[in-house]
Amino acid sequence: MEELTCPIRWRAQQNPASPALWDAGVTLSYQQLDARLNALQQQLQQAGIRAGEHLFICSKNSAELVMLLWVCWREQIVCCPVNPAFPLARQQALLQQVHATHCWPSPGLQFDFSQEMPATKACRLDEDQLSNLIFTSGSSGSPKIVAHRLGNHLANARGSLVPIGENDGWLLSLPLFHVGGLAILFRCFLAGACVVLPDPACALPELLQKAPVTHLSLVPTQLYRLLQQPDFHFSATRVKHLLLGGAPLPESLIAACREQQLRPWVSYGLSEMASQVCTAAAGQPGLVGKALSGREVTIKHHEICVRGQTLFAGYYQPDGSLLLPLDDEGWFHTGDAGYWQDDALVINGRIDNQFISGGENIQPEQIEQQLLQHPAVAQAVVVPVPDAEWGMRSVCFIDWQHSAIAFSELTDWLRQYLPAYMLPKQWLPWPQLPAGQLKIQRAEFKRLAASGKAS
Repeated sequence: MEELTCPIRWRAQQNPASPALWDAGVTLSYQQLDARLNALQQQLQQAGIRAGEHLFICSKNSAELVMLLWVCWREQIVCCPVNPAFPLARQQALLQQVHATHCWPSPGLQFDFSQEMPATKACRLDEDQLSNLIFTSGSSGSPKIVAHRLGNHLANARGSLVPIGENDGWLLSLPLFHVGGLAILFRCFLAGACVVLPDPACALPELLQKAPVTHLSLVPTQLYRLLQQPDFHFSATRVKHLLLGGAPLPESLIAACREQQLRPWVSYGLSEMASQVCTAAAGQPGLVGKALSGREVTIKHHEICVRGQTLFAGYYQPDGSLLLPLDDEGWFHTGDAGYWQDDALVINGRIDNQFISGGENIQPEQIEQQLLQHPAVAQAVVVPVPDAEWGMRSVCFIDWQHSAIAFSELTDWLRQYLPAYMLPKQWLPWPQLPAGQLKIQRAEFKRLAASGKAS
């Protein structure tokens, strides 16, 4: 069993006045945060929540959620955070799946997050403890329940390529029911940096101008929306590092960042590896760089395989056991297609997204990445639909950067870079997606393509 002093406690002792949490203009120092966690630990004990039990958490990002997650890890309680936007019936079903013994928030489980207590004993974290159960997005199939050990998150933060220090602040722009959100907590608290909470009453451009944000994690859709805001410029903020992931990055967005003297980082990661696997400065489409410290990457039959210190504990099963599907050499097969360019990894897309049209194998992400290099294109998604002539017909949805151009013009441009069989057979305008949806759900695009409309 490997143990370490809780990094929040350590910072509270070494640099007590350093800012740890910023929420709507109110800052908690590391000393104050540690004192609140001490009091919260006592409250969890009084509520009868014991080490090893599962706490179901259904809440949006907040200072209270940050504190509750961290105090659970101090108490070796397994956190099960889920999307609060889910319907109540689905929440109840997920609660049953993770065998949770307690649920927060609930009338029977309430805490006073403003209480403070001085430290009375040492605070150690067990890196081998099971720390959380996270539901995958299900974008490539049915959602799975990914179990992590605390050491997976700590190793991920220790090996991150993006530099961060005591005077920095990382905006918690990703939800804490997602591994990307959890990764921000570990990066900040290990480095002695500040976790900055979004302010619901403040739009992102305004928040970046007033909050102590030096580091920002976004998916390309969020960055696109930010740069569309009138008069927004990164020079009016303190942002110096921008980490992007979750989707291919359009050349237009890279160019827009360069114009503002900010070169973003692009990353490849997955829940099963506790977030980042590779990170590189944005450049060639799909190129995500070398494996980070503590991770290993190989290619087997065009599939990306990973292992290392950040590899998850396994998929949580209905009987409460963990299933860790590895091959004979200990590699986890990601289902992502890729190849090496020199010693850097290039992502092709999901293997299970590939389809056959007219006898030719088509990887839709390859078409999408090329389309994203056109200055008029903001987003592109290619999906197959059944077709009597082709077997499967490729349909492409396009979201324009500013103003639309003729689809025939886009086809002519694409013809310069791709073989004829990869050119989309049909084009459709970008659909109106549900509010808050940032990650592409291909099943929904397939449904719209089959209906022949984007409504």
